[in-house]
Amino acid sequence: MPIFGYPLTPQFYENGYMVQYFERNRFELHPEKAGTPYEVLLGLLGREKMDKEKPGGPGAEPKADGSPRIFFKETNQAVSGVFLEFWQKYGGLAQFGFPISKAGTDEGTNRTVQYFERARFELHPENQGTPYLVLLSLLGRERASNLDPALFERWDSAPVPANLQISSTSQPVRPLEPLTVTSDTAGELKLLDGQNRVYATYAVTANAPLTIYPAGRPGKQGALLYRDGLVVASRSNWFELAAPQNGIITGDPVWDGLYPRVKGFLEQDTVTYYSPIDNRPVLGYRSPDTPFIWLRDHVYQSKGFKYFEKDMKGALDYFRATQRPDGSFDDYFQYYPGGDVYKDQIEVEADREFLFVEGVWTAWQASGDDAWLRLNLSAMERGLEHTYSDPKRWSSEYGLVKRAFTIDTWDFEQGSEGNNIRRKFDDRTRWSIMHGDSTGLYHASRLLARVERYFGREQEAQVWDRRADLLLANLNRFAWNGQFYTHQLHLTKVDPTGVDEKSQLSLSNAYALLRETLDPAQAAALIKTYQQRRADNASKAFAEWYSIEPPFQQGFGPPGEYVNGGIMPLVGGALARGAFGYGFENYGVDILRRYWQLLDQAGGSYLWYHPDGKPGIGTSATLPTDGWGSAEMLAGLTEGLAGIVDQFKLYREVHLAPAWSSTDRKAASVTLGYGASGAYFSYNWQHAPDNTIKLTWGGAQTQVVQLHLLLPEGLTAPVQLLVNNRPVEFTLSRVQNNVYLDTRLPGSGSLVIS
Repeated sequence: MPIFGYPLTPQFYENGYMVQYFERNRFELHPEKAGTPYEVLLGLLGREKMDKEKPGGPGAEPKADGSPRIFFKETNQAVSGVFLEFWQKYGGLAQFGFPISKAGTDEGTNRTVQYFERARFELHPENQGTPYLVLLSLLGRERASNLDPALFERWDSAPVPANLQISSTSQPVRPLEPLTVTSDTAGELKLLDGQNRVYATYAVTANAPLTIYPAGRPGKQGALLYRDGLVVASRSNWFELAAPQNGIITGDPVWDGLYPRVKGFLEQDTVTYYSPIDNRPVLGYRSPDTPFIWLRDHVYQSKGFKYFEKDMKGALDYFRATQRPDGSFDDYFQYYPGGDVYKDQIEVEADREFLFVEGVWTAWQASGDDAWLRLNLSAMERGLEHTYSDPKRWSSEYGLVKRAFTIDTWDFEQGSEGNNIRRKFDDRTRWSIMHGDSTGLYHASRLLARVERYFGREQEAQVWDRRADLLLANLNRFAWNGQFYTHQLHLTKVDPTGVDEKSQLSLSNAYALLRETLDPAQAAALIKTYQQRRADNASKAFAEWYSIEPPFQQGFGPPGEYVNGGIMPLVGGALARGAFGYGFENYGVDILRRYWQLLDQAGGSYLWYHPDGKPGIGTSATLPTDGWGSAEMLAGLTEGLAGIVDQFKLYREVHLAPAWSSTDRKAASVTLGYGASGAYFSYNWQHAPDNTIKLTWGGAQTQVVQLHLLLPEGLTAPVQLLVNNRPVEFTLSRVQNNVYLDTRLPGSGSLVIS
């Protein structure tokens, strides 16, 4: 009674579970765990309550003489004092779950409370000296009072069982592999994955075959058939879903082969060093020219290795642990126990801090680890604060990021005497504003605002949003020239170094397409500028993926080489991804195909190429497995052409924009998952001979899909959209000369557009 209270409801089905509410909790029946101690589990009412209400400020620490404090790394929280005594005495982890908040003051009751996964503890000082000093909140009563009585009022009426059958299969089925279901009773069929989560709902017609498309988490799956709100058939271990395999299947060797090819490059770029702090191994991804783990290269390569790498956190943990007192980060490190430590900060660089935010965001998306994300929150804040405030980083005159006079984002300043390479600030430093630093800071500020808001820190989120808004206004005022962002805004007078700097198109312009700084008109102007540069230089360069064009004639090395005019796949990949996002799908397809041809010609992927296509090989140790450029090209395929963009984490919210209609393909099967968590999203797309579009989709944890579908030329005015055999509203939009269908979809299902 002290732990559960009185029963409040009969047994009934809720969200796929047989449940019963008690005053202080909810019992859940898990038939798939029959015969184990876990056949009946307790609901996560503490977590559900906390998700709805932000706990108050710190309260009185519940003390007890001699009682220890236990910290739980799983939730980054601790429990102590009489709360710990109560937790240990009455069931511990199995009964209450992990602590998920600090002890704090509840604004409604003014009591000290602490949230646990399955309960909320309340401190009652007025009961000192009795067994009731700590009581459990009546979370079950609160939840049950909001239930629709219709859920359980009819439970006592025994429903007539239905005959529910599925087409037999002797092997595990692949995600979205069609299965046929029949039932002698009409109703609503809910599919349950290996964790008993309802991931798809289908309308069932009596004695008519129904095609279902399995998704959800791999493993044994079940189903519940509802009629008039009552379960008339249930199936456990109905079929088994195989673990998904990443890949794209279209029948075209370019689209089918690019993922495994880039994965092979990235697997050659991994290195493991050790933290000089505690000698722990640190896995990271290196550049092709140096063996160090550079924060920059590692973060950019994460766009590719997130699909298979299990350790997304280690390198970022190291850079967080070595963050400097002023909030800035080192650029690179290398260390073996007992050897020398190689680590440093390239002073002229201004991108480390925003790249750290981007890296943490990507790792969190792939792992879904909220506690780890919270652990990085302060480091992200301090890093961006450093950029916004340090006089060596921030131009208060222009409200933009400043740096020494470098070529775009690269790490050496033009020498004041000949070709000297300078990486430190001194009295000869020539200060400039490079647009890519500010587009990166803008994007990171928006990401950080999302993180703050996710943790209920609305005031902090608004601060970062306001800073981003002002930054973008200044960027467009001072750097946008109507076609692209001007390479450098000089704060110190410099020699033009043999080139008209106003005409220079530098590499971070391509990244602006990915950082949400451009409106559609700006993006179109920028993409058309790249297309025009390609046409203008067709006789001189095999691609328009310039580090900078035209190059400097002196001061930065030979023109047309390396960062002074070399051709870089990292630019082409970002450009392709942007082309798919702004209505230039044919251009994106063309870039990816040219990259594939380049791989065949060069025998690998290099950081840069000469204009004639010859690889830029610095030394005999240069790797032909450039991960930065190849990962950008892969993102052009996976997030651009295939169109799967994770808007949140673990593919729970997906922006789906398949652009296969811009190719000659009539069918495509795509599966992308994260190595760190196993979360995945999968779809099958088909352009049928009768000019209809058919699409099936689903994922392990996907809850909502926002569809933005490029329509083929012959289907630019569809009349009907059926989702799971039911008509659904949609809108049409036009970008450039293309027509798109837009609608919001459930986490799993099938559709037909005609």
